[in-house]
Amino acid sequence: MTGALGGRAIAMVGIIVGLLAVGLDLISAGGATSRYLDHGVVVAFVIALLAMASYLPAEVGFDTFGAALGTAVFGFYLYVPALFAFDHLGTPGAAVWLGLGTVLIPTGWAIVRAAEASEESAPPARAPRGAAALLRDPQLAIATAGLILLAAGIWLPVVNDGPSFWNASFSGHALGILLLLALLANVATVLLPLVWRPVTSSDGTLLLAAGTFGLTVAEWLEQAFSHLGSLGSGGWIEAVGGLLLIGGVVAARLGAERRAPVREAVAVAP
Repeated sequence: MTGALGGRAIAMVGIIVGLLAVGLDLISAGGATSRYLDHGVVVAFVIALLAMASYLPAEVGFDTFGAALGTAVFGFYLYVPALFAFDHLGTPGAAVWLGLGTVLIPTGWAIVRAAEASEESAPPARAPRGAAALLRDPQLAIATAGLILLAAGIWLPVVNDGPSFWNASFSGHALGILLLLALLANVATVLLPLVWRPVTSSDGTLLLAAGTFGLTVAEWLEQAFSHLGSLGSGGWIEAVGGLLLIGGVVAARLGAERRAPVREAVAVAP
């Protein structure tokens, strides 16, 4: 129990620093200072998700839900550091580094789950489902479509007449590599179980998809709604891909939860 309380406290710290980052200096250059607070859509996104992430430290029965929302905010806060990595990391302000503290939200969730695992029996391993599941499961097909868009969007312009995500970082391909790693990790957790034993739990799959969603919609959020016309094809495709990915993963999870009582009833029937 002590470990679980410690994990919830750590998650609360992550929520607090995520909220503080909204109002601090993001980038200072030429006497001008920008903040996340300058973008109303960004503020609404961060505050709304972190407010709901408080389900985790509040211990009201929605731990994974709260952790997923907090992880989405962490993914969003990863975007700017990836843009400036690695030669220009001295340029971003305190908001960037404090925002990365939202990693404490999924960290706290992991501590809570580890503390509670000893009190629960381990769930049975899931069997591979087979590639035909893509045709039978529309939720999985939606997530797969999101993965395809994420793969394509990496190589397309972030803004009109601008570089692609692959070349957007000031000192190389840091952002593109981060997106590529996120794509491969999601492919492993979403598609690999079709032919092999799952490499992670359904909770891990959800948190990974949530973090990827936050990362891929970051540019869209900063341009919405006054400057969406300047968003390039890559910016749109990455945002839509991230949305389809998290939507498909959440829908598949909800569908599995609805089917679970039916399977249990069939198993105990005489």
